[in-house]
Amino acid sequence: MGTNIYDIVNKLLKVKGNVIKVRFKVGGRILEAYVPDDEMWGAIKDVLLNREYEYISGFELENLKDKVVIDVGAHVGLYSLLASLYARKVISIEPHPINYRLLEINKTINNAQNIHPINAAIVGTKIRHVVQLCESMHSGGASIMMERSSKCYEVPAQTLNEIVEKYVDLDNDVLLKMDVEGAEFDIFRSLDIDLLRRIRFIVMEIHLRYGALSDVIERLKLANFQISYFHPPLLAKHAKPRIEVVDLLKLRILKSIIYLIASIGKLKNNDLVILFAYR
Repeated sequence: MGTNIYDIVNKLLKVKGNVIKVRFKVGGRILEAYVPDDEMWGAIKDVLLNREYEYISGFELENLKDKVVIDVGAHVGLYSLLASLYARKVISIEPHPINYRLLEINKTINNAQNIHPINAAIVGTKIRHVVQLCESMHSGGASIMMERSSKCYEVPAQTLNEIVEKYVDLDNDVLLKMDVEGAEFDIFRSLDIDLLRRIRFIVMEIHLRYGALSDVIERLKLANFQISYFHPPLLAKHAKPRIEVVDLLKLRILKSIIYLIASIGKLKNNDLVILFAYR
C-alpha cells in the first residue's frame, strides 16, 4: 500500500494532469473545490472518503467547534474547508505556489471567510527566509526534504513557533493538523515546548523514511500528550457529520476493491504513520 500505488491507480483513473472540480455535501451544505486530478487517490480519498484525520474519537469535525485549526501542508484546502464549517479560525499553510493559488480560489468560491491562507513552508530552524521546495510524482508530495527534482521552487520559510506566536491567543483551543512530507522531524526537534503546550490536539502524518517515530513521540510526551498512531489505510466509518462526495463513482469503486484486497492480505503502508495526540 505504498506510494507506488499512485502510478497504478492514476492509470486506472486516467489522470491527465488537469484540475478537476469536486463537489461534496457536509451537514446539508454543498462545497466545491478545485483539485489536481492526480490527488484523487491522495487528498480526495484520504480527506473526503476515508476521513483519516478523524479516525479516533475527539478528532471528528463536530468537535472542532470554536477551535483554532492550524493546517500545515494544507494542499488545496480540502481539510481546511471542512474545518472552517465548525472552527473559529483556520490557519491554512501551503508552500507550493500552484496548490496555494487553488487554496485561495477554494476559499473564495465557498465564502470561507474564517480561512487564513499563508504561502510558506514550515521549517524547524529558519536559517534562510526562503527554502527550496521540490515536486514529487504527484502534486501533494512536494517537499523541502526532497533532493533536487526536475521542478523546484523557492518558497518563503516560517517556523511553527512563529505561526503559533502570531496567530494563536493564549486562551485558544488549538488543533494542529500536519502533513509536511518528512519535514515533521526537524519541526518537532525545534518546536518550543511551552508553545507546544498551547496545542491540545494534533493529527499528523509521519514519513518514516526521514526519521524515527520515537523522536516525535518523546517530544510530545514532554508536553504531556496522550498518543495513538496507526499505519494507513485508515477509514473513519462513524465520523460525523456525514460527507457525501458527488460523482467520482470510479474512484469510490476502485477504492473499495483495492481496500478489500488490502484487508484480506492485511496490507499496510509501513512507511507512513498517522499519529493522533491529545491533552
